Amino acid sequence: MKDLQGKVVVVTGAADGIGRALAEAFAAGGARLVLADVDGPRVEVVGRELADSGTDVIAVRTDVSDREQVLCLRDAALDRFGAVDVLCNNAGVMGPVGDPLWELPVAEWRRVMEVNLWGVLHGIQAFVPAMLAAGHPGHVLNTASMQGVTSGTLIPEYTVSKHAVVALSESLRAQLAARQAPVGVSVLCPGAVSTGLPAKEERRLAAFGRQEPWALAPGSGSQDRNWGTTLTPAQVARAAVAAVRDGRFYVFTHPGSTDRVRARTGPLLEAADQAADQTGYETADRISRPASAGRSSRG
Repeated sequence: MKDLQGKVVVVTGAADGIGRALAEAFAAGGARLVLADVDGPRVEVVGRELADSGTDVIAVRTDVSDREQVLCLRDAALDRFGAVDVLCNNAGVMGPVGDPLWELPVAEWRRVMEVNLWGVLHGIQAFVPAMLAAGHPGHVLNTASMQGVTSGTLIPEYTVSKHAVVALSESLRAQLAARQAPVGVSVLCPGAVSTGLPAKEERRLAAFGRQEPWALAPGSGSQDRNWGTTLTPAQVARAAVAAVRDGRFYVFTHPGSTDRVRARTGPLLEAADQAADQTGYETADRISRPASAGRSSRG
């Protein structure tokens, strides 16, 4: 999708941060926009500002955790423009530090998963059938995170949700390719970005007070704020739009991403290499059957 001129792009979480930057980047390419956010007044302001600069745009208040609202967003997009070419499932929430995770309330896990994972799935199920029915090239961009391909001590509920978004994106890509569908997929995995998510969490969690060890926003209090290079939303959006244009799947944005991915995959590869010794299989370049082939056991 090299040419964005006149294409219809849906962006969720478009009121600020990466979502707003995506909207601005697609608008700069000549796209028409459908902007969605749970903060209706704020996303309407973004829509008016882009309209004033000449972009054909509508703004729709949408809570992506609510399937019916996402279906209404799809209907609004089709009613206005007749088609959707690019879907950006970008809306997300961060969640508290969640340390220890076994004391993190189920309600906090549910809140993050309903937005970060179910919001993406709702978008896919609402828009992809219409994109396929149209029969012309399209693209789905799902916003994950470097936390979707790595792990650590902080924000376990966020990390789990973003790992799920990466896996969902991989499955979507594979199934579309198996059908030879003209719809591409990208999964955006940025590192630290200067957005308002930590501040939003700090305000939300203030009601719990400091007596709850899990009720702390990432980057607040005495925590180490050195999360590596911090990019602006505009820098991340430029990388994402370039990936949509080029049809690239994994979208990494930060210096040091390679080292973080290797730190994750290295132990996996090492453990996989040990599988032959642990299971009785010989090395893959010789034979892929166990020495006890022909016998089976239950247990």
